[in-house]
Amino acid sequence: MQLTPTIIHVDTDIIVIEKPTMLLSVPGRGEDKQDCVVSRLAIDYPEALIVHRLDWETSGLMVLARNREAHRELSRQFQDREVEKQYISIVYGSPPEDHGSIDLPLRCDWPNRPRQMVDHKQGKAALTHWRVLSRDNDRSRIELTPVTGRSHQLRVHLLSIDNPILGDQLYAHEEALQMANRLMLHATSLSFRHPCNRSLLSFDSPPF
Repeated sequence: MQLTPTIIHVDTDIIVIEKPTMLLSVPGRGEDKQDCVVSRLAIDYPEALIVHRLDWETSGLMVLARNREAHRELSRQFQDREVEKQYISIVYGSPPEDHGSIDLPLRCDWPNRPRQMVDHKQGKAALTHWRVLSRDNDRSRIELTPVTGRSHQLRVHLLSIDNPILGDQLYAHEEALQMANRLMLHATSLSFRHPCNRSLLSFDSPPF
């Protein structure tokens, strides 16, 4: 199956895309994992440089740089937490509150990688703000605002409050896994300063 990123903005310094689910951000190990955002964009934009990643099952907004200067500045914005990101997820069950924050440190679960796990001793700080948008019997639609950007952060944090994301092959229990045919997580909003002219750019992508 051919999975193609949708370009929603391009200029001399950056490319903003919508990544489809089931497409890697960068090449993985092995010949069968070379198809990815970077390789697809390289057809028309061979200079494109990855700035941040989305899990291969996560869909939504990504920004890439078209030169080293733009890459350096965008990377700095991500590192200094100046980039605003929001995600929409559909989770199993219904949180008891309407909003909250999850502040749990994460690290790789090495015997079971790529799974991540909560570890209060060796984990790296991870913070996610969330609010319920709607509730519907056995599921809820939630808006997520990650402050940090740890691997699988949103997936593990939601699991920690007993609301795993539907269709999550790594973390959902069997019932939640079978309630969707994909990971129900979408990067719906992305705001940052243009790396060269410093104008504020904001992009939105409708979720599922």
